[in-house]
Amino acid sequence: MIGETLRAVLNALAAACPRWPAAQVDAEWFDRYGHRVEEARLPRGKERRQAWIEQAGADGMHLLEAVFSPQAPCWARSLKAVELLRQIWVQNVRIVDGAVCRRDAKNVPPGRLRPFSPYGTDARAGAKRGTGWTGYLVQLTETCEPDAPNLITHVATTDASVSDVKMIDAIHADLRAHGRLPAVHLADANYVDAQGPVDAEEAGIELVGPIQRNTTAQSSGTFATDAFTVDWENKRVTCPNGKVADHWYPRVSSHGIPVVQVRFRAADCRSCPDVHDCTPSKAGRGREIMLREKAAHEAMRTNRAAQRSPEWWEIYQHRQGIEATISQGVRAFGLRRSRYRGHPKTRLQHLFTATAMNLARLDAWITGTPRAAIRISRLERLRPAA
Repeated sequence: MIGETLRAVLNALAAACPRWPAAQVDAEWFDRYGHRVEEARLPRGKERRQAWIEQAGADGMHLLEAVFSPQAPCWARSLKAVELLRQIWVQNVRIVDGAVCRRDAKNVPPGRLRPFSPYGTDARAGAKRGTGWTGYLVQLTETCEPDAPNLITHVATTDASVSDVKMIDAIHADLRAHGRLPAVHLADANYVDAQGPVDAEEAGIELVGPIQRNTTAQSSGTFATDAFTVDWENKRVTCPNGKVADHWYPRVSSHGIPVVQVRFRAADCRSCPDVHDCTPSKAGRGREIMLREKAAHEAMRTNRAAQRSPEWWEIYQHRQGIEATISQGVRAFGLRRSRYRGHPKTRLQHLFTATAMNLARLDAWITGTPRAAIRISRLERLRPAA
């Protein structure tokens, strides 16, 4: 990233006015930045590679000083590549005792705020299920009626750092604007949080999807949070052993979510025979529980209770069809590889891809072409029926 950014700005300066940048660089620069900075061309060994990074950082600082000096032509400072160089050097390079060095991982801005490619500044770093990439995310919405072809009704393109759950409201708003709002929307757990079903219901949609499982230490057992009775009108919470807490503190969590923090009296908890099963606190403090606001809390409990019924899963199983759609888009239509640079062109590519998929599906429906069977490996075919 550092090397390619420097190479990009040198090429931009050379294209604008070849004579000026030629007077600012040393002969070694042509060897370092004359070709693409790739893994195969970087020096081997941790120390040699660190030295290369520090040298590139120093070269970038030298070029920035030259560009912003009074002797430099004014057009040089107006180039987008120069401004990008300045931003990336601020984010990745620092000066310690007069020496240029790379910032460590704990001293850089969050990934969603910094570019990862000098050629696609909209792209961001993303990771999902152990796979990391630089670029974008695409969310697809399709119909799943049994007596009609499955057609894509909405495409959302974001940079790779955007969380899926933040997109559900935007998707619903866009579907409403185009008259394609569904009565029932099936979504996976990444799109559903406690507030999601509440907001969807206000918009006239039944959002069906599993709320992500509670993974805290007090999420299961006799004294799990769901085992406490909440009296919302009187702002009181009763534990399974009958103790009542009325210390009720509405606040906003570190993630910006409105919550209610409830604290039991320490004296009540110390005298309880089940205190060690209820709270891991060793400082003699009372049990604390965190609640979402009433509507979100009730929706979350209703959702988790519904997931225990076969009827809920019978409805939700239709969602797995979108996985086949994503597979078709990736394998047959090149959905995973962006042919263009920048978010607007990548989004346009995704729209064209979805349109092509719809045309292919309409053709298959009209001509009666059957869908391909689910692929089963030879090993799985040997699995006993039992």
